[in-house]
Amino acid sequence: MYLRSMTHSEGILRCLALAQKAGGYVHPNPWVGALIVHEGRVLGEGYHHKAGQAHAEVEALRALAPEDRALLPHATMYVNLEPCAHRGKTPPCADALVEAGIGEVVVGTEDPNPLVSGQGIARLREAGIHVTVGIEEAACRWLNRRFFHAITTGMPYL
Repeated sequence: MYLRSMTHSEGILRCLALAQKAGGYVHPNPWVGALIVHEGRVLGEGYHHKAGQAHAEVEALRALAPEDRALLPHATMYVNLEPCAHRGKTPPCADALVEAGIGEVVVGTEDPNPLVSGQGIARLREAGIHVTVGIEEAACRWLNRRFFHAITTGMPYL
């Protein structure tokens, strides 16, 4: 799919649309969508389908055509929530992005989970990846308000 040059805002809004496909299948995890773009062309996109399965960033990387992998150092990944930096049921997404060689990551909002908060972004930056944070942040936080509430208060969102 070719697009005119995509703004960061448009990239994150597409991630939010992808994330909504998660519906109620990822609890207790947040709803996350990811998009990889190079010069206006969408190379891959994904979302977290189910708790315990690959996260959105990995799904987007898996969606790449083999010939597009060489473009990753010049591509941008958009993701509505900071890539995880800890090992749970899946390996850290931040590590997957570093290993893939992505050149830039645009993050809608930081993850409030103490296991992640700022650590995913730091890992990307330490690897030399250009990171922008805080694009469409209010919309990103709203989509995952239940997750944010549960993480910050220890209580369910009612």
